Amino acid sequence: MEHIQHTMEKLKTYIPASTKRADHAAFWQETLEDSNRQPLSVSIAEKEYPIKQIKVFHVVYQGFNGTPIHAHYILPRNVERKMPCLLFFHGYGMNKSTVSHYMQWLIQGYAVMAVDTRGHGHSGDAASYSNDVSGSWVTKGILDKYEYYYRNVYVDAIRAIDFLSTRAEINQDRIGIIGGSMGGGITLAVAALDNRPRLAVADMPNMCDIPLAMEQKMEGSLTIVESFLRQNPQHTERVYETLSYFDHVNLAEQITCQTRLAIGLRDVVCPPQPSYGVYNVIQSPKSIAVYPFSGHDMSMNIHVDKTLEFIADHL
Repeated sequence: MEHIQHTMEKLKTYIPASTKRADHAAFWQETLEDSNRQPLSVSIAEKEYPIKQIKVFHVVYQGFNGTPIHAHYILPRNVERKMPCLLFFHGYGMNKSTVSHYMQWLIQGYAVMAVDTRGHGHSGDAASYSNDVSGSWVTKGILDKYEYYYRNVYVDAIRAIDFLSTRAEINQDRIGIIGGSMGGGITLAVAALDNRPRLAVADMPNMCDIPLAMEQKMEGSLTIVESFLRQNPQHTERVYETLSYFDHVNLAEQITCQTRLAIGLRDVVCPPQPSYGVYNVIQSPKSIAVYPFSGHDMSMNIHVDKTLEFIADHL
């Protein structure tokens, strides 16, 4: 236990250095204003589903700069009151999964929206990237903050809340956002850039303290950035500048909602120190679950139970 206690003491006192550029706030204000001028252009169609206690809809809305974003929108049937809603974001290279994946939330009376991130699942990517040589999302547009893939992704996610804000059946004061890995990173970004969510649940989030994560990771999408820089060392400074706008070290202090993070001390994809550093930056009510012998996976029954309890308490 001594080595675990020593590790925890280091994590609790680690404060990451800000890499925020002078125009960070102006960049995000401009981006969000640009998004607000764009129509959502929503289409929604009910789907047959064998579980008759729920209603299932296929939603397509216009993401940032015109990309169609696909999502499940699932409601408990015959609920007369306005419902709390959970908005789900998935991991890198994954998708929103099947409707049955969300039944534990629907039986409690939550509405659910689960989004396919652009380029994943059924969602395409209509953006044009002047730099797209690696064939992977994490380096698309990485030489220009206005082109970068995660700019589009973060705003697409905020536009999902724009959709929920149009729904009469949703209690607008009880919207929660939740995700793991890339989905955890998207969750933190939405919580930082939009004050409408009431709570945020981010498991092993990505894009945390990126310079340190680049040094400590062994697997995952940042290895693709590393490969790009190995082949293009002349772009190193420019890449790190772009990434600074999407690093949660520079966003997390804007979070105002109740927030819960979870990390595994053996995570080699999203290492624990960068994630804990971002947690230490958050100023809103917060908590963190730490699993000393877990890696990049939070599917353990005890963690699922803790998440159910946390959301029941705060949403």
